[in-house]
Amino acid sequence: MYLRKAHFNDLPAILAIIEEARATLKQHDINQWQAEEPSQSQFENEIRQELCIVLIIEGQIVGVASIVETEDAGYEAITNGQWQTVGSLYYSIHRVALTSRLHGQHLASQFMTLLITAASLRGAKDLRIDTHPDNLTMQHVIQKAGFTYCGDILIANDPSPKRYAYQMILK
Repeated sequence: MYLRKAHFNDLPAILAIIEEARATLKQHDINQWQAEEPSQSQFENEIRQELCIVLIIEGQIVGVASIVETEDAGYEAITNGQWQTVGSLYYSIHRVALTSRLHGQHLASQFMTLLITAASLRGAKDLRIDTHPDNLTMQHVIQKAGFTYCGDILIANDPSPKRYAYQMILK
């Protein structure tokens, strides 16, 4: 099991994983990823910028995520809490998804640990992530990895914009 930067020829596998995740969320009545995002163009841009990461097991792409090194407009206004640090550079983990073929194998926690390590190796000291309030599975994975709940944010242009925001300060 390892991570690598995504390549353009990985797009079909990445998009298939996202569609599986979208279907699973819908099946569990979670109104996350039910609109246009994440989109193919979003992944193309992140691959071009070397921000998109894939998880490889036995030579197959089984997971995808993006580690973004720029400020996220959605993270500017936080309610019901506050960020642990303000005004410092932070990294964000977005669009975490695993293939449904491997559900039940507890790979999400391992994947999250690898993503945190990758962000740290890129220089991250302040790491942020968010998820939908109804996505209890992702909330569990995030908290188990050591992130602290900091408050609520709103994602623009999303039919269900509220997200729980988490932060981890790396040393």
